[in-house]
Amino acid sequence: MPTAFILLLLLGQATSDPCYDPEGRPRFCLPPVTQLVGRAAGPCRQTCTLPVASPGPSCNGSLTLDLDGPFLLTSVTLRFCTPGPPALVLSAAWAVGGPWRPLWRRPAWPGALGGPEKVTFRSPPGPKARMVASHLRVEFGGQAGLVTTGVRGRCQCHGHAARCAAQARPPRCRCRHHTTGPGCESCRPSHRDWPWRPATPQHPHECLPCSCNQHARRCRFNSELFRLSGGRSGGVCERCRHHTAGRHCHYCQPGFWRDPSQPITSHKACRACRCHPIGATGGMCNQTSGQCSCKLGVTGLTCNHCGPGYQQSRSPRMPCQRIPEATTALATTPIASRSDPQCQNYCSVWDTSVHMNLQRYCQQDYGE
Repeated sequence: MPTAFILLLLLGQATSDPCYDPEGRPRFCLPPVTQLVGRAAGPCRQTCTLPVASPGPSCNGSLTLDLDGPFLLTSVTLRFCTPGPPALVLSAAWAVGGPWRPLWRRPAWPGALGGPEKVTFRSPPGPKARMVASHLRVEFGGQAGLVTTGVRGRCQCHGHAARCAAQARPPRCRCRHHTTGPGCESCRPSHRDWPWRPATPQHPHECLPCSCNQHARRCRFNSELFRLSGGRSGGVCERCRHHTAGRHCHYCQPGFWRDPSQPITSHKACRACRCHPIGATGGMCNQTSGQCSCKLGVTGLTCNHCGPGYQQSRSPRMPCQRIPEATTALATTPIASRSDPQCQNYCSVWDTSVHMNLQRYCQQDYGE
């Protein structure tokens, strides 16, 4: 067989998904109906060894069938070998222990004496009339010999799967529409922007992804946010990665700032502040510009050097100190002449050496 034909065949099988139309849009889908396997739990077994004209195996009570999982029932067939078929009630339960709800009631009906009688109950049409059960109970109004039972149905996938492993315990649907669970009863962790709903022929109710900007793999649904948004979005991202935060992982965590050169979906969208441990007041920075909060006299994006008019000191509390302005003041002040009478008071040459500092030097000119 040519390779091209095989590839086309495989491609056709891959694209023929009953849960999606040819344009790739989701649609309502159901798994096929199969013959379900149950176990007899009552005293009446599924064999009849005596002649049909005789009383035969009989039971006056009930027969319980365990389907080993929830199924959407389509029909239940019972075959008796009694001369007089009794009245019958068929009930269903979702789990062990009930509660039981009656599906069909059948009073005594005419039948051929001495021959087997076959009774079939079918699920009525319409989505509201569908019967889902994991256990069946047949209640007899009199004596009856049960030959065989036949239960047909499909996995309960809520309209989100076209295939199912019915032999698995419990049965598992091959979920589509971004749903998950044995019966496709919930949305995938990354697709919870809308509430989960069962699919219908009118609307597939596909689970929608949360808007997490590729920084989170899971989200949760918030009904209040969904209501406030007018039914447009209710997802809240969880465990944001790459130093992001927020409902949509759309801003940076404290200690990081948004790099405008990177898209918000980039793993490098948030950069560390890298504030200087001595020049900055802390490790936080402006999340838009990346500017750290600097101490007095310190400047720079990360507060790593002294500003104009400041020089570095040895103090970690004040790493930059203002440069003294005394030298500049002396250079711009006119020097008094020796012939000036006032100069004789404080500008003459002294015979002895004295210690002077800028706070006392020429106090008359520069003091207050």
